[in-house]
Amino acid sequence: MKGNSTTEIIKSLLECLSKEISNGDDDDRMITGITELFNLSKEFEVRKEISNKHNEFLNILMKYIVKTSTNDDNEKIFKFNLTSIRFLRNLCANVSENQNIIISNSNFINFILNQLLNVENNNNNNNNNIKITLNKKNILTSFYQLLINGIVLNDNTQSLLWSNIYPNNLIILIEKYKDNDEFKLLPTNLMLIYNCILNSKDRMKDLVCNKRLIQLIIELIKEDDTFDHEYNTQNFHWIHLIFKSLFINDLFIDLYKSLSDNKYSTELVKSTTESTESTESTESTTTTTTTTTGKTNKNQVKLLNLLDSIIHDGDKKNVKEYIEKDSIIDLKTCYFMIDELASLYNLDFARKDLKVENQHLTTSLNQSDFDAIFFFIKIFANITSYTEEMLSLSLSIFKPNQLPSNHNKNKNSNQDDPVSQILNDPFSKDSAIDPSASKKFDLNTLLRKKGLVGICIGSLHGNYGSDTNKSSSSSSSSSSSSSSSSSSSSSSSSSSSSSTTTTKTDGETVTSKGFNKNVESQDKGFKIELIRILGNLSYKNRGNQDEIRELGGIEIILNHCRFDINNPYIKEWSVFAIRNLCEDNVENQNLIESLKVKGVANNDELKDLGIEVGVTENGTIKFKNVPKKEKENN
Repeated sequence: MKGNSTTEIIKSLLECLSKEISNGDDDDRMITGITELFNLSKEFEVRKEISNKHNEFLNILMKYIVKTSTNDDNEKIFKFNLTSIRFLRNLCANVSENQNIIISNSNFINFILNQLLNVENNNNNNNNNIKITLNKKNILTSFYQLLINGIVLNDNTQSLLWSNIYPNNLIILIEKYKDNDEFKLLPTNLMLIYNCILNSKDRMKDLVCNKRLIQLIIELIKEDDTFDHEYNTQNFHWIHLIFKSLFINDLFIDLYKSLSDNKYSTELVKSTTESTESTESTESTTTTTTTTTGKTNKNQVKLLNLLDSIIHDGDKKNVKEYIEKDSIIDLKTCYFMIDELASLYNLDFARKDLKVENQHLTTSLNQSDFDAIFFFIKIFANITSYTEEMLSLSLSIFKPNQLPSNHNKNKNSNQDDPVSQILNDPFSKDSAIDPSASKKFDLNTLLRKKGLVGICIGSLHGNYGSDTNKSSSSSSSSSSSSSSSSSSSSSSSSSSSSSTTTTKTDGETVTSKGFNKNVESQDKGFKIELIRILGNLSYKNRGNQDEIRELGGIEIILNHCRFDINNPYIKEWSVFAIRNLCEDNVENQNLIESLKVKGVANNDELKDLGIEVGVTENGTIKFKNVPKKEKENN
């Protein structure tokens, strides 16, 4: 019966649509007929029947909508057109034949795009304009919904629509609505983009390669969404899905590069010795100054924030080469992030004066650079914390907790120091770029070989934003002589692993050590993430345990077994890392046993409470009450 009813309604509508001039009765019949079809189209059988029997009716209906669009002031024509668009929208749901008929109608699609592109905001608030505004919103929203329904799970219509909207129309639409979205159309616009690129890596690459378009999308993420929270949440939902799809298809690196400004430089003042024409040579200073703006921008930080949230909250910590399930990044992306960390590391610590007796540290990094460093480290803290599948694979296939075959040989050889042995490891560099490296080593071993251990230890050696760093040097100097030499060797020769960074500029070599952030900015958990990484890397991994020891990491982790207001629970994470470092590793156990107390690091927090800590002659710790330290008035 429904089939007969549908056919009769369409026949009646065709009679009215074929008339050049319609009267009032025809308009009412048309509205009644299209409303009945709209209600019937909610059922799949009806949509399927229309696709099989009434293709010509659909083309005539679309032609009529385009023809009468200039008569929107006519309330009956507007109502008929709006209901017709909603009817066409329903027809596209799960019926590819209807999708193909509608989206392949170029005149109709161009008409819809023109309507979306030529929207004018209405700032008048009288009753008539409010009604016009509501009508505009309803029909524009219906246009978007029709386009989206027309391409869902249909590669053919996705390609057709993408060729019509990419890139210029998409750029215009986002620019039009991003600052004044009176009709709340941006979320639907983003939904359209998501459905266009879904399941098509070519269209994803198109999106990533258009720098302006990708910038516009990521700039829609608001740092403060207290105003119109629900609207901003809808925008973020679709942005999150868009970028998650791009990440899963291995496009993070292209995205990060696409968002780059490609404009950054360092500031360097070099002290040199020059000879004059006279017999006596005098020292003079040559100054080379280049304006610096840092390397990273806010959009790249937003991208890293998105990746971190997906890995952490979405439980996508696996790496594709090892386990495809629940993975969002591959080994190449991990290497790229370490390279970016090393690049930022090298950019830091340009010296205003390289004279040893008057070294003054400055930084060439901007705030976004430091934010990027934090997110890179946070991401590695998550992916180095193996899932059960990754841990099982690591221990059963790669067995990283076993002693290296040349362990005893190296142990008995005094020709090379530990760091030189690491740098001379034939796999230390090659394996980090070998595509088959994932078949030779587990992930955490490869990350160590790529330099992650050195970067983390170098960062902990540096002065990254917290006053607790002031005590680091005094506390680490209280180690025994053997541990001190281990630390100094790592500080002086680890250019590959980033404990010490060497950068060449205009023929001059600049050596710097550790990340250095302005003391005014607190690290807020940065050190915890660094120690988490070292603890994760050393879990049942003998090679990583040994390198952390050889680069002086054990001493500096022990130094963080203390309260730090900027790094809650850092003591617990440090204990966890020490536990992993000592498991089945006699050398690390012996190193810790050999440490002797030489002093106590300054502890301003205890002094504020009226407590002073000291060391007795037999090496025990003693406490005594002292007058409370009065806080200075600023």
